[in-house]
Amino acid sequence: MNILILGAGEVGFHIAQRLATEGNDVVVVDNDAERLQRVADTMDVRTILGHASHPSILKLAGAENTELLIAATTSDETNMLACQVAHSLFKVTTKMARVREPDYVNSTGLFGRDELPIDLIISPEREAAKSILKRFQISSAVDAQDFADGQVQLLGLRVPPKGILAGLALNELDDVMGNIRTYIVAHEHNQRWRVPSADTVLLAGDSVYIALAREQVDTFLEHVGYETSEHKNRHVMIVGGGNVGFIVAQELERMGVSVKLIERNPRRAEWLAQQLDESIVIHGDALDRDLLEEESIDGMNDFLALTNDDETNILGSLIAQKYNVPHVVTLINRAIYSDLVRQIGLDVTVSPRFTTASSILRHVRKGRILGMSSLGDGTLEVLEAVALETSNILHTPLNDLKLPPNTVIGAIVRDDEVIIPNGTTQIKPNDHVMLVTQGTSLRTVEKLFEVHLEFF
Repeated sequence: MNILILGAGEVGFHIAQRLATEGNDVVVVDNDAERLQRVADTMDVRTILGHASHPSILKLAGAENTELLIAATTSDETNMLACQVAHSLFKVTTKMARVREPDYVNSTGLFGRDELPIDLIISPEREAAKSILKRFQISSAVDAQDFADGQVQLLGLRVPPKGILAGLALNELDDVMGNIRTYIVAHEHNQRWRVPSADTVLLAGDSVYIALAREQVDTFLEHVGYETSEHKNRHVMIVGGGNVGFIVAQELERMGVSVKLIERNPRRAEWLAQQLDESIVIHGDALDRDLLEEESIDGMNDFLALTNDDETNILGSLIAQKYNVPHVVTLINRAIYSDLVRQIGLDVTVSPRFTTASSILRHVRKGRILGMSSLGDGTLEVLEAVALETSNILHTPLNDLKLPPNTVIGAIVRDDEVIIPNGTTQIKPNDHVMLVTQGTSLRTVEKLFEVHLEFF
């Protein structure tokens, strides 16, 4: 597949790396030579130095033979114009664009075949806000993802020092879970993610992804000693009233949550106070401990550090931990901080770069693969696919099924029933299958379901 990616920043780099690994013919355009050199040194793709929306640059990048264009530069206007040029001059079939400005995103009638010809708009702020809200709704989880229209929940959790999971071998899991059916599909130890085996032992501080039916989430969390997803009477402090903070505050208001929002910019704080109905908006410095104490940080259930400055978010989150706030979420924009924040104890982080890239990759694929996203550090993929009548995976016990290495089936949805499988479980036609695998095995997984990872 011929794919043209505009922008070699964090988002463009991640998308290019993933799509190139899958065997696609990828070209990356950027006007920064250093960013392009990083791309060239890391992956097997072609790079073009120049302005992403210029017709001559797009022609040099092979736009006339491109099947998918992904505009992911840091400029909304460049992304939108590039899609228009690609449509008008090069007849590129499918065009995706990252657009940050809410005034563009919320303008009805702006995008379409007869207007701005963009097939999919991706808003980093909205994607990050959705991810933050998922973590809020299940505050014990480091990550939470839905599959099969919400029937299956995939929870990312840290193994606490005291609890039934610490020291547990996976082949003992059913014994301690009783009637709660769960499947641990991914395991991280010493910053290395992999698909676990039956004899894998969970240690305190490890991270896991657990698949289970949505209706059993609260029961499971209570059983293993985590907090449940109850959000009534929660008191939340949000630091940063930018696009992400504003969207999150709006949604929390709709949930009936008590919100205090601290914004440093006086004009933005005034605007937020006019737009938000129930939230208390405070103009001030999020790192001012006197202000935080005055606003009762020690009585908060949640602290959401959502400014555009990573250092402020990290320091604010550490202050919140010092005041024993139970649930702290930290927005991290730069990849360099991703490993650092975990080492200093900030487990629940959200990256607009990562959520945007995952959203784009999820929409790239079509056919019988209904959903797809990354787990952990991105080396593992979780996907939802439909088993067809002619599929080779039907009517065979999972123990006898020849899956690619480091691949597991974590859940099956049959009609309205969620099945957490074991070795004797068999897949039937039209089952929705949630499967976890390494990114390098995606093509093999594709053949199992007899679909093609085709584009719009």
